[in-house]
Amino acid sequence: MFYLIGIDGTDSPSVNGGEDTASLGIRLGLLLQERRFGRMLAVTRHQLLRRDALPFTAENQACCLLMEADADARRDIELTSREFILRQSAPASDPGFALAAWSNLSAAVDTWGQQAKYLRLQRDAAMQLARAHDISVAGFQGNGNGVIGALAAVGLRSSGNDGQFAWLPGLESLKGTLTLPALLNYCAIDRVENLRGRTPFDRDLIHLGEAPVVLLRGGQSLLLLHSCAGEDVNQWRVYSPVELAEVAP
Repeated sequence: MFYLIGIDGTDSPSVNGGEDTASLGIRLGLLLQERRFGRMLAVTRHQLLRRDALPFTAENQACCLLMEADADARRDIELTSREFILRQSAPASDPGFALAAWSNLSAAVDTWGQQAKYLRLQRDAAMQLARAHDISVAGFQGNGNGVIGALAAVGLRSSGNDGQFAWLPGLESLKGTLTLPALLNYCAIDRVENLRGRTPFDRDLIHLGEAPVVLLRGGQSLLLLHSCAGEDVNQWRVYSPVELAEVAP
């Protein structure tokens, strides 16, 4: 089975330089793998409502882990996740947790995720939606509102059209300049193309920089490129985060 673990609100504006929510999520996934409860397939980060009035959070970014696990491992995944998030979240944070079987989700959960990007939602509504879809949720510390963003992360991930990958197998190896076959050998990204859908030829050079941003679009991982001048072969480079905000918001 495929499970989605949503996490939100583990950071705090009062802790400068603290660990962001996606980094904590990656550590949780590695722990679940180490204990053999399942296999981590991906971690995505999702931007929720940007608003100074929102308390307890530094950037209001949630994350979602995609795990493959047997149905009888669900309780172990839930208990381990709850304990880990509670212990590892920053002081004065308002962390939340959501665990969903992907097969139980509906468009209503996806819609919740989209609304959380633009509206200030209520905890009671999150709890009601979670119960209707057999989603385990919990809020720790603070006022318990972390469940709002945790559930939103699940919805945004299941929609397949939001956010960026914080972790994929081999993603950390993508840097410098590579050909497309070499790139895919390091990290099996679904689509490597420009805005018109053109894919580099095998001999083309792709300049990745130090930390290329891989998007979640159409339910797939997408590395967007644009061409740059080259002498002997076609050359490509990735978009910077600022550029991506313009071309693929």
